[in-house]
Amino acid sequence: MKEIPFFPYQVVRELALASFVLGVLLILASLFPAPLGKEAVPGEVTAIEPQWYLSPLFGFLAFWRANVSENLSIAIAMPVIVLVIILLLPFIDRGEEEAAPPMKRRAWSFAGVVFILVLLYLAYYAYTASFASYAELLL
Repeated sequence: MKEIPFFPYQVVRELALASFVLGVLLILASLFPAPLGKEAVPGEVTAIEPQWYLSPLFGFLAFWRANVSENLSIAIAMPVIVLVIILLLPFIDRGEEEAAPPMKRRAWSFAGVVFILVLLYLAYYAYTASFASYAELLL
């Protein structure tokens, strides 16, 4: 089997693909521009809305405040504890089946699917929760 050198063949191929994707994105951005929203008025207080990737955290705070307790100190510490556990997970899971397919590691696969479903539920809860603003959750 004849080997093909990385440069220039692979580099040119990847640059061509990247240029094509960038061109498609530029065309879509020019055809469907994102709206800027209403003009800001100095001195007017506006509602704080989190980015989409933070909505599960705000959903968790809203769920905690509505169903568990008004005290948010534990609710703020819990996502930090979950993040530390996720960061330590490669050191915790040191079994012989490290490279096994997901169907052979059913417990970890099930835990990952449940975690994703909980995040999706919390994002939905943040979207449907009844509060005036997200800043109200932190007060």
